[in-house]
Amino acid sequence: MKKRQVLIKESKNASGVCTILINNARYQKGFYSFVRRIMEYFLIGDEVFFGFYRTDGVNLTKAQCKRLEKRIPDFFRGNGDIQNLSEYLSVARITLNDQGLDLLPQIFDYYLETIMFKPKTDWATFQQYYRHYLDYRLENYILDNLAGMLFCYLDSGDFMICFDPGKNNPEEIRCIASEILAPDEGQKENREGSTC
Repeated sequence: MKKRQVLIKESKNASGVCTILINNARYQKGFYSFVRRIMEYFLIGDEVFFGFYRTDGVNLTKAQCKRLEKRIPDFFRGNGDIQNLSEYLSVARITLNDQGLDLLPQIFDYYLETIMFKPKTDWATFQQYYRHYLDYRLENYILDNLAGMLFCYLDSGDFMICFDPGKNNPEEIRCIASEILAPDEGQKENREGSTC
């Protein structure tokens, strides 16, 4: 089977928000180690808000899905809060610790899309904002001052970091991501030009 190629793409939109997109990140041998180290660097010990869009479980067995259907809400209820906003949308908050980091890979596999960030807003505002999930793009969380930096995982295996380059040094974030996500031996990493 042909190995999926990891592609790191950086972009800056017209409003000034930078995005580092790591295509096929999940298929990198050390992906979960990468996520853990990124979260340890930027979010560990802080209150973190999560937004979940649809349960998916494409990478899980039926038995695993059934187990996580109970385990994930129980974890958030026991360590913070989780609210179902609709049939497809849920939000959660916790102070991110090692137990939360250990559960992240399963959370990523269980949901179609997961966002997480250190909030600059209150819990009620985020819940109301996320109810309108389809009306907002990831950069809106930065532009609307809900977060200074946002992390997103998609079930396609892509991982994104969105941030305001005026408040976060793009070079520092790029270096941290590159250092942590060094390509596997013999695997080529493609990096498109930086625009941040």
